Amino acid sequence: MLAHEALRIVLIDCNEPVVTGYKLFVRLAGLYRQRKFQGEDLELKRACPNRYDYRRVVSLLVKQRYLQPDMDFFGRITPSTTPEMMAHSPVFRVIDVPDGVAEDITALVDPFCYVSHLSAMQRYGLTNRSPEALTLSTPAAWKDAALARMRSDYGDIGAPGQYRFPLSRIEWPEIVRRRAIAFHKTNRTPLLRDIRDSFARIAAVGETFVQTLDRPELCGGMDHVVEVWEEHAKTYLREIIPAVERAPEKIIKVRAGYLLDERLGIHDARIDSWTQYAQSGGSQRLDPTKPFINSRSEKWMISLNV
Repeated sequence: MLAHEALRIVLIDCNEPVVTGYKLFVRLAGLYRQRKFQGEDLELKRACPNRYDYRRVVSLLVKQRYLQPDMDFFGRITPSTTPEMMAHSPVFRVIDVPDGVAEDITALVDPFCYVSHLSAMQRYGLTNRSPEALTLSTPAAWKDAALARMRSDYGDIGAPGQYRFPLSRIEWPEIVRRRAIAFHKTNRTPLLRDIRDSFARIAAVGETFVQTLDRPELCGGMDHVVEVWEEHAKTYLREIIPAVERAPEKIIKVRAGYLLDERLGIHDARIDSWTQYAQSGGSQRLDPTKPFINSRSEKWMISLNV
């Protein structure tokens, strides 16, 4: 069996509507390591694929219309665009697999991104607002995450003479599957969960509450955030308190403490312990996007500028 024929079957079996160049190469390298596919020997010239093997295989799949450059990431195809040129696309549509929505496509293109902020709030039913843009977060230390993923995928990444397709950040278009994308880089490492019947990931619900206090401007504004906490925080208290305790920022604990303690009247030893992060004479604000005002909580020592 030829390598491109085996790779075509693998792509269909994965049932993913798009595939990046990196993931294509990883799957091709896996076939080379196995040397066989579905009980048949693969016709291979070497032990590991190089960049020319990759381009040849992808060009064949494009020429045979099993793959095509994803138009959200590649741009316009003209009559002079050859299969060899298309093989340089960063993202490909797998033609035999039904297309996906923006959440699916973005999760497959960026293995570390996840639905966050107002979009996550909408998913959890925490807001009645319908954000026009899909808000996504991805690690600021993306290259470190990519290197760890390459070590996991390749194993012998440092083996001399073996080509390894790099896992590189793909430039995001403004629109993916007719949906505007709002992309946010973060130093946070929140707990994530998979979205059912989707390839997408989402910040866990407790982490989503933390995000509302960290970047309220991405969550409908602090006035809306306070409304959300007052309406839903008691329901998700078991998730919120551990998420706040994991947050490294002291101000997150102070903001959460004020809302849970003084706004909602919730009494818990863990919440009370957060008063140690209140700063006497400081300039801590409930809303980080608005200026300090003199109205304040004496217990939490925070300006109530909402």
